[in-house]
Amino acid sequence: MHLCRELTELSLPKIGEEFGGRDHTTVIHACEKIQHDMGTDPTLEANVKEIVERLKKA
Repeated sequence: MHLCRELTELSLPKIGEEFGGRDHTTVIHACEKIQHDMGTDPTLEANVKEIVERLKKA
């Protein structure tokens, strides 16, 4: 969900819909959770940033 939010212009409800009909608040929670986790785990942050860069190049 975080990657969809970061790499697309899809709305929160649309992202939730694409993930099996989840509510937009679930998307918000998921994005906040990964942002928090990235802030406390440098390895996770580096991995997510690497994934984002690879997807942007594709």
